[in-house]
Amino acid sequence: MNTRLLQLPRSLSLSLSLSLILALTPASLLGQLNWSEREEKAIAQSTLAFAQKLSQQIVIIGRTGLTTTRVATVIDQEGHLLAPFIASIDGQDAPYLLYRPDGSRVQLTTVAEKPKRFLALLKLEEKDESLIPTRISKVVDHSVMIPTCAPIASLGETPSISVDHLEFAPPEKATAIRLDRSLYSPGSPVFDLSGSLIAVTLASRRTNTPALFITRVLEEFAELDALLPELSESALPKLPKAPKIEPNEAEKIRESSLNEARERYLQSTQQNPLPCVHIFNEGAPSTHSVIGTIVRKDGMILTKASDLGPDLRVRFRSKNYRGILLASDEASDLALVGIDATDLPVVRWSDELPAPGSTLAAPILLQESTEDMLTKPSARSGTFSHILKAHTPTVHATSQVTSLGLVTEQTEDGITIAAIQKDSPAYESGLSPGDLIEKIDGQKITQRSELTRILNSHRVGDELSVVTTSPNGPQEYSVTLISPRLIPPATGIIVPRVSMIPSVRRAPFPDVMVHSIPLNSWDCGSPLFDSQGRALGLNIAAASPNRSLALRPATLRKVLEKLLRKTRAF
Repeated sequence: MNTRLLQLPRSLSLSLSLSLILALTPASLLGQLNWSEREEKAIAQSTLAFAQKLSQQIVIIGRTGLTTTRVATVIDQEGHLLAPFIASIDGQDAPYLLYRPDGSRVQLTTVAEKPKRFLALLKLEEKDESLIPTRISKVVDHSVMIPTCAPIASLGETPSISVDHLEFAPPEKATAIRLDRSLYSPGSPVFDLSGSLIAVTLASRRTNTPALFITRVLEEFAELDALLPELSESALPKLPKAPKIEPNEAEKIRESSLNEARERYLQSTQQNPLPCVHIFNEGAPSTHSVIGTIVRKDGMILTKASDLGPDLRVRFRSKNYRGILLASDEASDLALVGIDATDLPVVRWSDELPAPGSTLAAPILLQESTEDMLTKPSARSGTFSHILKAHTPTVHATSQVTSLGLVTEQTEDGITIAAIQKDSPAYESGLSPGDLIEKIDGQKITQRSELTRILNSHRVGDELSVVTTSPNGPQEYSVTLISPRLIPPATGIIVPRVSMIPSVRRAPFPDVMVHSIPLNSWDCGSPLFDSQGRALGLNIAAASPNRSLALRPATLRKVLEKLLRKTRAF
């Protein structure tokens, strides 16, 4: 069943029946394709090889005045980058920035922008010998790789890799393909399994993402076309192809048959019986739930604490049990839940750390919401990226990104102070909401883009003079710069459509494994398996599309021991 139909706000009903889903899917596509160990090894070889050179071909960028981080592709030795278009603050011109692994940043030159195609051509002014140009190919495989990064990257983080599959074979003379998942930001690069750039994503839809062939991009982007050599042809592994369909069938497709076959294979490698339960709250929608991992056969279950409700029910093998919260741990967000059961299957942990680019999979239990809380196991796949150390600051919290601690508003008269962060030096300085900012650091300020440029040239801890005009006349204040707030206030913020439901608590945690399995909040608490079925961790947070976090077995054992010491008999 198509699990992506459940990626809806919790307030929406999830009561689509399995028969309805089958009716929407062309019968010729059901059960047509198989996936085997040979195919999975071919994917693994591609992702492992791609991950080794990823940090040299893909860089993390942003734009002055914004906390958003995205990935860009190195296209030549001169330092040109094909990047997603990021709208600047207030529509004013502002430079793009390249973020180094140490948190420092380099200002980029904007060569050209194509907002309608979600693309920008950027350039490093100083040549970087460590960067390697990406091959460009016109050959299209039906399994592809898409590099992604955290919306707000942490210090030293590398991009992740998502493997995706076409929903159907593109017709002859097609200019675009349709990827299975709807999790990618517009302008993301799409690579074939040889590591050649073949397409860039357009705006995602509810259940899929279209991507424009690089050949079509070059037709519309003369500045880019002038820089690139002739397109190469890739040597690709022989893998199953997406089926051909009639034009009138395209809109009925809800999931790639390739993706479905692959995830069935990965599910078959996992422990059987699966050491997982579905934990839900009595009387609440089924999406107010979480997965539990069985750690002892006498009914001890480890899960994510912050998603538990007051009246727990635990479903295992079509039977409901009353769940008892035995103990919880704040630092790890883990909880121990007990049920009155015996001889349960117990998870088998492995301490092996996978190589970057390795395939990982997580069980998905919530397939359909019905009155009797029907669940049906399936799987979802992704790749391992890196270990994120506890308390690692974001690139925006390092000494290279600054803030006054103010919320400003652009008016006809200039920049006014709309709000002041209460725990900031600006609040203590005497500045007041409503003040009109005249000068900062001796420079006249009339546009918000001018403010971001000034902040871009300073470090956290620098002290700046701020001259304002208020009903009491002109005043001068001294303000120490701080790091920006990364979680904006709830008011006045436009929230874009999201393709997944993130966990409420996404940080902080002890050291975690970062991977690209697209989870929803109700999929957390599940074991994280490799392609051989070894349990390498426990999913603790759905952080963003294509980015999930998992606790390692060493952490789990330590916390479990502490939880068991707190547990009373039940």
